[in-house]
Amino acid sequence: MDTIVAESTAPVSVSAIGIVRISGENALEIASRIFSTAELENFINAEPRRMYLGTVTASNLKDKAFCMYCKAPKSYTGEDIVEFHCHGGRVIIRSIIRACIELGARPALPGEFTKRAFINGKLTLDAAEGIADLISARSEAEALQAYRLMSGEIAKKIYENADRLNMALANLEAGLDYPEEILEDTKAAALDIINKVLEELKQVYDSSKKGSLVREGVTVAIAGLPNAGKSSLLNALLKDDRAIVTDIPGTTRDTLYETLEWEGVRINLVDTAGIRESDDPIEKIGVTRAKTAIEGADLVVILKDGSAPETEEERNLEKLYRGKKVIIAQSKSDREKHPRNADIKISSKTGHNIEGLIKLILDKTGAAELSGSAILTRERHIFAVKEAIDALSSAKENFDIAPPDCTAVDIRHACRALAAITGTDVSEDVYDKIFSEFCVGK
Repeated sequence: MDTIVAESTAPVSVSAIGIVRISGENALEIASRIFSTAELENFINAEPRRMYLGTVTASNLKDKAFCMYCKAPKSYTGEDIVEFHCHGGRVIIRSIIRACIELGARPALPGEFTKRAFINGKLTLDAAEGIADLISARSEAEALQAYRLMSGEIAKKIYENADRLNMALANLEAGLDYPEEILEDTKAAALDIINKVLEELKQVYDSSKKGSLVREGVTVAIAGLPNAGKSSLLNALLKDDRAIVTDIPGTTRDTLYETLEWEGVRINLVDTAGIRESDDPIEKIGVTRAKTAIEGADLVVILKDGSAPETEEERNLEKLYRGKKVIIAQSKSDREKHPRNADIKISSKTGHNIEGLIKLILDKTGAAELSGSAILTRERHIFAVKEAIDALSSAKENFDIAPPDCTAVDIRHACRALAAITGTDVSEDVYDKIFSEFCVGK
């Protein structure tokens, strides 16, 4: 392959350090033309995986920099790699890249370094996707699942189940070769494997239902009558005066979106307008938007004001959210005069039970379990596992009535679906699309 070059650090205007990466068969030669160090007569003789301090010269510019050489195949891409660790000014970085191009390198495409790592067998396709997810992670939970994907937890499960299915195929094919001697025994062994793999894949697939919680976080709508303390609760959760709070009912006229992170999980909060009948056209719009936001939430926290008598309007609130996950929270517990039958009592003013409410939200939505085992978060992986489940379900359902070679077709279909996850059986168009979503320099 030809030699590619790109900046591997974020292209910001000013940075303490910038990294320029070269990969390919001419990487060391190009580096030796622009980098010099007192430790070597010529950088072409650089010792692999050692950082050298020296001078990089690009056109009329010079910079004190570190340079490191990784010899193929013991490198990220599996090719010769050289990295310049220079000062992070844009002029310096652009000059180094331009000098490398003038010496025969070409600008790298998005994700091309990682694509070469995949092509050269340094990582599986799902691990490459884990790298992309780790870079773009917006919460600890998302970063943790990305690391699990990158480090091979998903691939390990896929390989284990693929090996089992290959054993089932071997049993069926042995039965076909010697039908009179061993067909019944081999069929029984194959069915046992199908059942075990099917059960495990179903567990993996079920876990993917939490994938959206990892990627998008938990969306929580705060609902209630006007002046129930919704905006005060938002401020208490954020520990910031984000929403305007007054004693005048109907202060909140629009939905207000904010985000906090708790124990690694992103919680998307929606402060809504108080739900009530109103002749005010602006407040009517706010109520309509509140109902729309509540409909799209994973969970609704219904606030009931413990300092005021219960009304018919308040009692009817729960009917609006029938079918959704709901937490009934009595607000203003520091001024409680009219206790409610609630899941939790809180005070936004004193902070009483605010953390308890957050933990209840995580428990109720299942987000508290996101730090457990690896969860499928990519639609491509979820689809592949579902395809394997369908094929094995067909094999199981027709096992006693279909000939063994038909069962083998279903098993092979399942194997191909699983192989698509790790990239051992996937088209070039698929992995080209995946790597095109990476940033340049990775």
